[in-house]
Amino acid sequence: MSSSAASNNLGITSGSIDPFKKIKMDIISRVNDLLDSANDFCLATVISSVNEKLPSGNKSIILGDGSLENGTGIKDLDDLITGFGQQVLDEKKKRIIEVKEGITIFFDIIGRQANLIICGAGHIGVPLAKYAVSLGFVVTVIDDRPDFANPDRFEHCNVIANDFIETLQGITIDKSTYVVLITRGHEHDKDCLAQVLPCETAYVGLIGSRRRIRLVLEQLSQQGFSDERLFDVFSPIGIPIGAETPEEIALAIAAELVTVRRLGSERTRSLRNSILIPEETNGRQSTV
Repeated sequence: MSSSAASNNLGITSGSIDPFKKIKMDIISRVNDLLDSANDFCLATVISSVNEKLPSGNKSIILGDGSLENGTGIKDLDDLITGFGQQVLDEKKKRIIEVKEGITIFFDIIGRQANLIICGAGHIGVPLAKYAVSLGFVVTVIDDRPDFANPDRFEHCNVIANDFIETLQGITIDKSTYVVLITRGHEHDKDCLAQVLPCETAYVGLIGSRRRIRLVLEQLSQQGFSDERLFDVFSPIGIPIGAETPEEIALAIAAELVTVRRLGSERTRSLRNSILIPEETNGRQSTV
């Protein structure tokens, strides 16, 4: 076989590149770039097609702002793909859709792996970390007490025994980050929140009584944090299931994490409020 016809380890013949493989490589590169940006997007893959110009395996990307990348070049079809992609992103639910007769597309939601930071390694932190790991979160546990922040207590977690502020300043916090504050005191809660709130997060939740939470949020408001950003904090934390034991409270928190991840913050708040008694909670959960 001549050198010009030899194939390399990638299955691409030397001297020529299959245009379809080139497109696939470009898509993979673009997907990796988007994953680094921590923004969720929709990957639309043709499963079956009667159109010879649109082969099975063809992929398009729909971004959160409604833009389409690597479209088909067929305007009405691209409009349909964009619309369905946006719908999938809004509903946070993957779907297989026959967008036109004879053309079926799988709309997948792609995003960075969800990272959970648990501030506080006490009696609730242990079951919460266990639940979160089983749910697919990459879990980091922080506490300034080495006896509590002990890797033996938190299997499959990144455990850091160090000052809360110093540690949070050195951790990447972005749109794929969920933060749970279950420290042993409101001063630690306030310090942690002050580090987290300037970052764009997927979720921030704070445990505590209404009095403790009100004190922390008022102090942060006085430090210049906007009411809008403070309202982003889920407090008290957890879906209101009447939890009492540490394991039940951890379950309520884990349920809230999953709800935000799958349905988004707005729908999660609506779910919480549909369970709570408005006149008693004024829109916030009084107990976990």
